[in-house]
Amino acid sequence: MSPFYFYENSGDPVELFFILSGFILTYTHPEMNRAEAPAVRQFYFSRFAKIYPIYLLGWIVFAPLVYSNLAALHGHSAGLYARLAFYGVISLVLLQAWTPATANAWNTPGWSLSAEAVFYASFPFLFAFLKNRSVGVLLSLIGACWLFSVIPTLTLSLLPSSLGQAYWLRELVNFVPVLRIGEFTAGICMARLYLSEGMAKSLIFDLAAFAALTAAVVVIVLANHVLAKALLFPAFIVLLYCLARARGALSGWLGSKPMVLLGEASFAFYILHVPLFRYAKMLFPSVATAPAPFLGFLLVLTAVSIFSFLSIEKPLCAYLRKAYKTSRSPRAIRQPEHAH
Repeated sequence: MSPFYFYENSGDPVELFFILSGFILTYTHPEMNRAEAPAVRQFYFSRFAKIYPIYLLGWIVFAPLVYSNLAALHGHSAGLYARLAFYGVISLVLLQAWTPATANAWNTPGWSLSAEAVFYASFPFLFAFLKNRSVGVLLSLIGACWLFSVIPTLTLSLLPSSLGQAYWLRELVNFVPVLRIGEFTAGICMARLYLSEGMAKSLIFDLAAFAALTAAVVVIVLANHVLAKALLFPAFIVLLYCLARARGALSGWLGSKPMVLLGEASFAFYILHVPLFRYAKMLFPSVATAPAPFLGFLLVLTAVSIFSFLSIEKPLCAYLRKAYKTSRSPRAIRQPEHAH
């Protein structure tokens, strides 16, 4: 048996994305303080405008692969088109993560957006609930969120192997949104702590962030899945909090223009990496086995992701948000049809 667990733990870093999501939304949406209906509606539309254009692009790019896979399994029958319609619709409306049979039914990374849709829906209410909590309460809630995140995986490991290794049960624990909302909630709590403590920056936080990042990488490579699930949550919490308060080489490098651009394009990278890798394997089979072709694929994927961000995600997001604000403005609502 290999001493490395990288493949087994390869899906765990999405936990960092969920925690970061709660942190960033809390930091960037102070208008949620009053949680008035117009602000909540604008928040929901803003999130839709941010994620859906690239998500839809990934859905479209993956569609021929789904069709060919289902055709190979079921032939060109009525069942093929019924399955295609079912999986397609449930993925388009971001409900796929709710059942083990559909979580990976279309573009695999889409399951996390299915979970994020639930997080976004609950954010105004979680924000209001957590906004005036004391430091002690927020720390206690982060601990409770950690337990809520770890217990399902720990429970699986304690079940008889015939049940604990059941595909449907593992998929349920890994993907169902309600079992992942603790990670998002911990990110909100962490942002409340950060905002309550003056936001002073220091080199010591830069060093601590580097240590937390190193620890997370070591855990992903060397720890079994249960231990990794228990250790990565606190490592990610420390990493993100320290980066927010860091001033030094690591934070400076991450804040440089090239790294900011890569960060902005990372969503497109994440959504497109699976379908583009499937196509790459069809054209260049060695991309899955040889380092040089794989590196070439990563460079092409990075370029495509940056292009998608600059030409699709960014302009469409800005257009949709502007159109929404215009449609909701009193002048637009009251202006008569014959006005010039």
